[in-house]
Amino acid sequence: MSTYALVTRASAAVVAEAVRVGKLGGFVVADPLGTIVLFDAPGRAYSSTDRLARPARAVVARTMSTAVLLLCDEFVAEALVLSPGGELSLQWSAGWEPAADPARYLADRQEWDAYCGEVAALYERPERGAALAMVRNDPVPGEERPALSDLLRRVCAILDLPDNAVGRSLLDGEDPGLYDARRVDAEPPAGRWQRLFQRA
Repeated sequence: MSTYALVTRASAAVVAEAVRVGKLGGFVVADPLGTIVLFDAPGRAYSSTDRLARPARAVVARTMSTAVLLLCDEFVAEALVLSPGGELSLQWSAGWEPAADPARYLADRQEWDAYCGEVAALYERPERGAALAMVRNDPVPGEERPALSDLLRRVCAILDLPDNAVGRSLLDGEDPGLYDARRVDAEPPAGRWQRLFQRA
């Protein structure tokens, strides 16, 4: 099952208003750890990360609260940290193979560790960088690789965000699959003015 969900520490009421005045509606779910947004499908069979992230960026800009956009299918998982100050992305692919050369592997790990520190700092949890760096799907002899969805759950746990957003998406259907999901339709300002004039 795919994942296309925004998770944020902002309150559900604030997030719902941000979705309402945006260009794409969806479902908003209040959770003890924050708020989940399941955006409607953009309307194309294939959408890039940039296209899928547009409504999430708009919510972050309106709430001024850092959030994480969770994306996952059978091939790739991504946790895109969005903040008013910028954005950084953690990505994993199925069947990932690290460098076989020990020196190259060490250099890659050091680069990954440093990058995860930057991601944690952008999320305003710099002390979580080392924990984020441990979210990997390197092959380990005698063990099964973690599922890509499990990697996203670990990111949510590290950042204290609701992990029940993982595996939820309106790209596959119209059912949010989450208890007490509240439908919020986008109502951009132009639409509100148009209806006002129609009543007059």
